[in-house]
Amino acid sequence: MSFSHDGLHDSLTRLAAPPYFYESLKREISIATRSKSAITVIRYQLEPAASDSQLKTNPIYDQTLIEFADLISHSFRLEDYKARLGEKEFVVLIQGNKELSLQISQRLIARWAIEGTPNIEIGYSYATYLIGESALEVMNRLDGYELLHATF
Repeated sequence: MSFSHDGLHDSLTRLAAPPYFYESLKREISIATRSKSAITVIRYQLEPAASDSQLKTNPIYDQTLIEFADLISHSFRLEDYKARLGEKEFVVLIQGNKELSLQISQRLIARWAIEGTPNIEIGYSYATYLIGESALEVMNRLDGYELLHATF
């Protein structure tokens, strides 16, 4: 599996590429600072199901990544920034706080459990922008958080 982009879009999923996402994050931080509004970055990572030990070593195929990207595209508002940052890692930048990001994530994971690829789970974490932080600091904080898993 390869991960490539043209600077604007990921070649496989057609979501925003990392450079475009980071520029968008910087712009949204400026807007949030001026308007004193909340923005949150949500990270999603696809993983083999914890209960399926045979799949732990198997790769996650392109079709699964495309299906998840489509689910993200249809589950969020047009003005939310959706990107693929790594092979199995996706992020969404929303205008809202941690409570909203938790609700959205639970709803997305519930839909994936019904419509998504069997034996593939979603881990997620989120970081709400703190006044004075740079885009890099927000993303570093997000990377430092342990992935959460929904339980139904």
